Parts: sequence; C-alpha cells; structure tokens
Amino acid sequence: MRRPLVWVSVAFVAGAAAGVHGLVPVQAALGVSAALVPVCVWAAGRARSATAVLMVCAAAAGAAAGARARTPPGPDQLAGRAGQVVEVEGLAVTAGRRFVLQATHVLRPAGVRPSRVQVRGHRPVSAGDVVRVRGRLLPLPVPTNPGQPDPARWLYRQDARAVLVAEQVEVVERGHGPPWLRWPSWAREALRRVYQRALGPPLDAVLAGVVLGIPVPDRDLQEVFRASGLVHLLVASGAQLSTVAAAAYLALRRFRRPVRVVGALAAVLVFAWVAGWEPSMARAALMAGVGVAAGLLKREVDPYTLLAFTAAALVAVRPLWLVDVGFQLSFAATAGLVLLARPLEGAFGNGPQLVREGVAAAVSCQLFVAPLVVWHFGQLQPWAVVANVLAVPASAFVVPAGLVGGLLGLAWLPAALPVLWLAGAGCAYLVWVARTVSSLPAATAHATDPTAGALVLAWCALLAVAAWRGWVRTGRAVVAAVLAVAASVWVRALPPPPLAEVVFLDVGQGDAVVIRTPHGHRVVVDGGPEAEPITSFLARSGGRVDVAVLSHPHADHVAGLAHTLRRFGAGVVLDGGYPHPSPVYAAFLQTVRDRRIPYHLARRGVRVSLGEVDLHVLWPAQTLWQGPSAANENSVVVSLRYRQVRFLFPGDVEAGAEGALVASGEDLRAEVLKVPHQGSRTSSTDPFLRAVSPKVAVLSVGRWNPYGHPHREVLARYGRLGIPVYRTDRDGAVTIRTDGRALWVQTTRPWCCTAWWTAWRTR
Repeated sequence: MRRPLVWVSVAFVAGAAAGVHGLVPVQAALGVSAALVPVCVWAAGRARSATAVLMVCAAAAGAAAGARARTPPGPDQLAGRAGQVVEVEGLAVTAGRRFVLQATHVLRPAGVRPSRVQVRGHRPVSAGDVVRVRGRLLPLPVPTNPGQPDPARWLYRQDARAVLVAEQVEVVERGHGPPWLRWPSWAREALRRVYQRALGPPLDAVLAGVVLGIPVPDRDLQEVFRASGLVHLLVASGAQLSTVAAAAYLALRRFRRPVRVVGALAAVLVFAWVAGWEPSMARAALMAGVGVAAGLLKREVDPYTLLAFTAAALVAVRPLWLVDVGFQLSFAATAGLVLLARPLEGAFGNGPQLVREGVAAAVSCQLFVAPLVVWHFGQLQPWAVVANVLAVPASAFVVPAGLVGGLLGLAWLPAALPVLWLAGAGCAYLVWVARTVSSLPAATAHATDPTAGALVLAWCALLAVAAWRGWVRTGRAVVAAVLAVAASVWVRALPPPPLAEVVFLDVGQGDAVVIRTPHGHRVVVDGGPEAEPITSFLARSGGRVDVAVLSHPHADHVAGLAHTLRRFGAGVVLDGGYPHPSPVYAAFLQTVRDRRIPYHLARRGVRVSLGEVDLHVLWPAQTLWQGPSAANENSVVVSLRYRQVRFLFPGDVEAGAEGALVASGEDLRAEVLKVPHQGSRTSSTDPFLRAVSPKVAVLSVGRWNPYGHPHREVLARYGRLGIPVYRTDRDGAVTIRTDGRALWVQTTRPWCCTAWWTAWRTR
C-alpha cells in the first residue's frame, strides 16, 4: 500500500472523530486498543498486513483519545461542580474581560481538584496575572438552537472545561506568569497601539486583523469581508505564516540555504507564538517544522504524508480541535492546495505564471472549503474566487509590511510611518475589494434548509476532480454524480408537506421568533438582545425575511432585530412606534431608513396575509397606553393563524394591557401562547390566560437572569390551568410545527428527550 503513513493517520483521525462525537465509548476504545497491541507487534514484520493492522490500531487509539477528551469532568474536579458558587485562584492564560483561568487553588468548595475554566468577568485582566475569582460555575455551553454550531468550540482551543460567571474578580499579582505567557499578549497590544497611532479607523483595525488576527470591532466591516469571502484575511491563519516565512527567507537570501531555512522556521514559530497559536497557526507551524527537519536531513518531503501526519499529531494532542471550524477549514484549504492547485495551474494554459498560480490557489481552496462553509454556516459566496484572486496578493504585501512597520514603531514611530502608510494603503485596497465584491448581485447565496442540494453539488465537484486526477474511474464517478443529482432534484421536486413552523429561539433574556409558512415566507417577531443567534439561524435557513415585527423598543427585543434587518433586509416592518430614547431603537429605525424597508405602524386591525397564514395585530389601540411601564404595555400583540391553529405573540404586555385586551372583546383564543414578559410577575394574569386558553405555552427566558424570571407565582398559575410550559433556558429552542390541525413540539437541548405534543383543534 502506497503512503502507509497517510492511511494510518487518516484512520487515527477518523477514530478520534468517532470518539469525540460519542459514537464509541471510552472504555470500549481503550479495551480494543490494549487488545490490539500484541497484534500490532506481530504484524510489524509482515509488510502486507502491517498497514491494515496499524490502521485498525490507530483507529482504536484515536477513538480512545477522542472519547476521553469528551468525557465530562467528575464531581472531584472544579469543572464538575456546575451550578455551585465557587472561589478560585489561578493564572490568567488569556487577556480581556473574558479570559481563560488556569486554576491553581480552589478556595471554595474545599477538596476539589482545579481545572481550567473560562471566566466571564467585569474587569479586564492581562495574561500572566494571578487572579482570584468568585462566582457561579456553569457547564460549557451547548447548542440550543436548530443547526447551531457547538458554541464551546472556541473554548476547546484553550482546554477550558467550564464557564465561571464572576461576581468578583481580584488581581492578586500582576505579571507573575512566565514570559512565554505574558509577552505574546503584550506584543499584540503594543503593535495594535502602534497601528492605532499611525492609521485612522478603520484601517488600523483592518491592519491589526490582517497581521495579527485581532478581531475587527466594526460589525458592518466584518459583514462586508464575510459577504465577499475574505473574512479569512481578518483572522489568524496559516496564510500569514506562509507570508512571514517567505519574507524571512527572502530577507536572508545572502546566507546559505540551511541558514535561510532555519531562519524562516524561527520567524514562523515566533509569529505563531505572538499571534496566539490558533489551530490553523499550529497546522502551518508543524508542517513547516517537519518540512525543514526533512530538508536538513536531506529527506524527500511528500505533501500528502506531511498533511496527514500533521493532522494526526495535532488531533493526538488536542482531540477536540476536530470540532473547531478553523481547524477544519485550515486543513480543507491546505488539502485543496496540495491535491488540486498544481493540476489547475497547468490547465490554465500559458498565461502569466503569477496569475495562473493565484487563480489555481483560490479555486482549489474554495472548492475544498465550500462543503464545510455550507455545512456550518448555510451559505456560500459565489464571488469569493474573484475576491481572493484580487485580494490575496495584496495581503501578502500587507502582512510583512505591517509587521516590519509595527516593530519599527515600537522603537521610534516616525521611522515606521512610511512603511505603515504603505501597509494602510494595502488595507484600504482590501476594504475596497471587499466592499465592491460584497455589493455584487448574489454576493451571498443562502443554502435553504436542508442544505442537501448545495452539499450534493460540492460532492459532485469533488468527484469530478477525483476522476480528473485519476483517483477513481471516470465511469464510476459520472454514475455516482448523476445519481446524486437525480436524488437531489427529485427530493426538491416532491411537494413538501403543508406545515407551518414556528421556532422560539434561545437568545437568553429576550425574545426572538422565526416563522416559516408552508409556502416559504418568513416572519420574524423580535430579535433578542444579540445578533448572533437569530442571524445565524436565518443564514442557515434561507436568509430572506418577508415580515419583521418589533413588539417594543427594549434592547432585549430590538438589538438582534436591528442587525437582522441590516444583514438580510425585509419586505415590510411592523412597529408599535412607541417613542423611546433607547440607542438600539434609534439604530433600528436608522437601519429601516437606510435599507429603504417599507415601515408601517402596528395598530389594532392591521392584517398581513401570507398565503394561508394570516397575521392580525390585536394591540396597541389607535391611542397608545399612557402610564407606568408604557413601553411594555404598548407592545405589539400579534395573532398568527394557519387554518384552525392560532399562535399568540403578546410581547411584554403587563396586567393593564392584558385587561384591556380581554375587555376589548377580541378573540384571543390560541393553541400556542408566547409567555408575556419572560414570565414576569406583572404579566400572565388569570383572566388573560383563561381568555387565551392555550394548549401549549413557550417561555423565552435567560438562564440565571438577574430579574428572577420566571416568577414562581406565574409558573404556578400555568400549572393550575393545566398549561404545559416549554422554557428556552431549560429546553433550548422550541420548534412547533403544525398542519393547521395538530401541533408537534420539539426541543433542542441534547439532554432533553424530544417532546411531542398533539392538540387537535375541535372548536
């Protein structure tokens, strides 16, 4: 078997993936690994059977490593005391208000072994500080919305095992940690300040992102780079390492080749250390190190073996990196370069070599990362190849120029200004490319749910590449591609069942509801306090918004909706129009004006028809409610009807508005009720609940919220009336599907059994 190390490495990574995803119990994997050791020893001297046996052993060992890494911490560990108030002291591994703490002493409770945790505090700390923290310990976050990527994947990079929500953060001693921990953070911050002094916004932030991977604070600019397919330029990746290595190699061109190679490797390792040692950085640094060692030993480097071995080595050290999107995208892009770039370059004829190389690299990378982008984010950027061909050469200049200018600026800023101005010009060009490409028609293609069609197309493209390279027979590849396309066409040609879907997203302390009608229309009611949950869900489920309803202008309802409209737009916006000085509400109205979205005041009697689905505004009245809690009492109350089933969305109305609704004589009956005001004591009055008479209630509320929601009296009231309550803090997102007669309720939390409820309408 050719390239045995490739197959053994692939088997190890596949086994680790099975263990990480819980497909193999850790005890079984360890037992199989131990049992296969003598078999491996026996087969070591038999060339024909050695690779196969080693693959089996590697798969078993990988499964054991993956399952062990995913095993939850026990009660004897700090991370296993979720829900308790703890007090710990340790070393800050990262900087900021949210930082990773390597606990060294557990002050409370006693007798517990320390673990590494993420601290969510109120004051910034520096890497290397000795910190004492008191607060409540929570388990790692889990996906709580449909299709949501694992939210803890960023914490896996630092091996954090729990989240500590801090009540008090005290810096006991500053700068106590080892230099290798303190200096990278200091260097990043110092370089960022140099860029800030030399360049104005947003070019300083773009330069810091391109050179060091520091997040760009401007959300709109982030969205522009994302929509153009250039967001990888703003994060730490192997591309920066390649540029640094090439620049160092050229700078040492007067020296002999071994000196140049070792110098380039040293520059790569130092840069990866300063930039934070992200998974993509680790991949590039390890590949560079192995390649340099092979060159110094005068051994030939096989790119396929090098890539597979690097993946296996990193997974052996950090098995949970397998679920990290950056890790996956880095290896997919590198695999595209290794497998496809050279043949593509030769297929482009006799044009300029620089152009052929750039186009081949961009096409091969995009082709291999496309399935992952669709899988994780539900979208593609069709113009990404064009954007990368235009932008990547400029970024190859910006990285070394920004790094050299930053280092000069640390010594004397005036000497660095010419270099930094050139780097700033390069950043301005990158911003121009991103804005231009993102403004092109169909700059972002949203893959509707399910994403089978886009994945099938990507798979067919990979089959075509495999047939072209001779990895599989052309006839078999054509037959497989035709079958896949036929299956995708027939699946999409079959009429979908006439179901309406209402998803109550888990957005923490706030409301966000996404409604999909049987004919594909989308309605959004509120957007939650943050943009990410609702925008990510919409991106994975089609993106388009036909009707956006804002119940009232408080931040926990409007903030996420403002970002949703900025990103996706809407066919029409319904708003109660209550005048409120909230900055997020002002941003919402400005977004409506900027996007030229039709705006209508929501008043009693307003109706919107979307095929068989009707929206009926029941509140507020023509004259707005005056008095205490006016913003809440003037919430837009919407009734949604599909055939014989109704949903009622009352916003945050309180007792006054509820009483007025009951007295108005409006038909408030609904099978599904969104619990008003996160279960506040001032809402969900007994007459209102009796008038609605719901079969199911859904409560959107944040876990450990400071308001005491939901109030126990409110829950008792629902219990007395026999109304089952689903809660986003406990059940995750709640999805309700209906055919117009029956309801099916599904929860998202992985530890909750999927709950089904059928309520036939007989009224």
